[in-house]
Amino acid sequence: MAKRRWRMKFLNSIQTKFVLLFILVIAPLVAFLIYVNTYARNIVRTQVTDSYEKTLANFINKTDELFMGAEKYLANFLHKELDTTAIDYPFREETRNTLIKVRTNTKFTYMLNFMPDVDSFTYFSPQHSTLLLTTNRSGYDRKYMAAQNLMDDVAKSSRIAYGTFLSDFVSIDGELYLIRIYRDFPDIYLGAWINLNRLLESLGAVHSAILSADGEVLVSHGLPPERVGQILNDRAEHNGSNPQYFLLSRYSEHQGLRYVILIPSTDVLQNLSFFQKVIYWMPAVIFIIVVFYIAFIRRVLLTPMRTLIRGMQRISHGDLDTRIELNASNEFNYMNFAFNNMAEEIKTLKVSVYEEQLRVQLAEMKQLQMQINPHFYSNSLNLISGLAQLGDQESVQHMTQLLARYFRYVTASSRTVLTLKEELDHIRDYLTIQQYRYPDILSFDISMPLELGSASVPPLTLQPFVENAIIHGYQKKTKSFRILITCGTEQTADGVKLVVVTLEDNGIGVEPAKLAALRQNVSDVSRAAGESRHLGIWNVYRRLSLMFGERQASIDFEPVDTGGLRVMVRFPYKTA
Repeated sequence: MAKRRWRMKFLNSIQTKFVLLFILVIAPLVAFLIYVNTYARNIVRTQVTDSYEKTLANFINKTDELFMGAEKYLANFLHKELDTTAIDYPFREETRNTLIKVRTNTKFTYMLNFMPDVDSFTYFSPQHSTLLLTTNRSGYDRKYMAAQNLMDDVAKSSRIAYGTFLSDFVSIDGELYLIRIYRDFPDIYLGAWINLNRLLESLGAVHSAILSADGEVLVSHGLPPERVGQILNDRAEHNGSNPQYFLLSRYSEHQGLRYVILIPSTDVLQNLSFFQKVIYWMPAVIFIIVVFYIAFIRRVLLTPMRTLIRGMQRISHGDLDTRIELNASNEFNYMNFAFNNMAEEIKTLKVSVYEEQLRVQLAEMKQLQMQINPHFYSNSLNLISGLAQLGDQESVQHMTQLLARYFRYVTASSRTVLTLKEELDHIRDYLTIQQYRYPDILSFDISMPLELGSASVPPLTLQPFVENAIIHGYQKKTKSFRILITCGTEQTADGVKLVVVTLEDNGIGVEPAKLAALRQNVSDVSRAAGESRHLGIWNVYRRLSLMFGERQASIDFEPVDTGGLRVMVRFPYKTA
């Protein structure tokens, strides 16, 4: 329940509503920015991949044409290019072989000028143990030795039939060469060398690689071959997803090679780096903006409003001296000025009303005080007359003094507040007079701490209870009747010190129904003053309420276990 009230209070707070409103305004803008960034990323990615797709497709077509042109040239070399029939057969075999080598080298050198992507051409005749290498690049000796080993191996293994091609690879000085070997009749091996490293560089991709048909990385550009293999394996294990690279791949059926382009994500999205940073920093920026926004709202709106509300609460709690400083915005200064004027008018009006209430209460207290009419006036006079007839002059004199003090106390209408000591002295005189009426039967005991003697109390506060005890409590009793009056203090929960006067007798007590009616009668402060029933008790409670406040004074009744009634009168401790 408490959590629900706290939640409702939190949701009804104007500060919460301002923050929610700000978030509702900012959230669509942030969502739109994220959408634009995502859309731009997708567009850029699509355009880049499409561009590289076209580039790779064109490159594959170009390399296919290169390979087919070289292969066509090798297939027609002996019959169309070299034209060995034009060599004079009467020459000796050595001379004829030399002429073929010179002419072959000339043809190869000429063709290399028209095929710059072909690195070298090779002519090998196992029958004459003739190997011819023509190249327009450096490293002739290492290429020649590699060509000799390769051609000898191909010729001995018979891996190639007449009129067909065979692909093989040779690595020289860290560069890989693809050699397309053609076997012609009569048992001549021709080869075209293509440098795959330079071929891959001509692709123009930052990171690229050439793979064999079985997926082995042959050459790579921009990344080590093992790194390329790791990236490809990771993509295969994660179903083709690798956030670091975009992969483009195309296989050439004619070459038996797969060309791969690896595009780093950072390169693809480098033009969107600003938007990416904005997205990354957006939560922190929004948080800072919200903090400054709340601080601004608190300073300009919430703090002045809270100050105004706090001032109203203080006014409602009775602090009429509350004033608000005029240091806010013009609108709040106007409200604060109106609040200060209103507080001043309320204070002036309340003081006037309070003074009027004091005058009315004073008049009412005097009127109520005069309503207390002791019932034993005539009995006291009859008692004095009887004592005089008996000749007990000392008792007559004492009785006359007691009665004089009694009348002096009752008729002192100019005093509305007396001390508790004076009230108890009056009760002592009253009970002493009653003892003359009930000798050897009535006894009393009054005890009070000295520090409570100065407590303020309305006159005749305790007499109605003592009178009721004698009139109603002693009725039809033959044994002795005792009245005990004690004084003490109590502390309330809010720290108010109360004086507690307890009056207890050993009389016949009060029936439960009458006791409930008595309690109801005392608490009914709206009782008409003219009603005679329990008028004395109601009069006491009314005067205590006027003097100390309705919630400060109380009168309680409770039965005594041994018989009789206990009355407890409580009122705040105030000195006269």
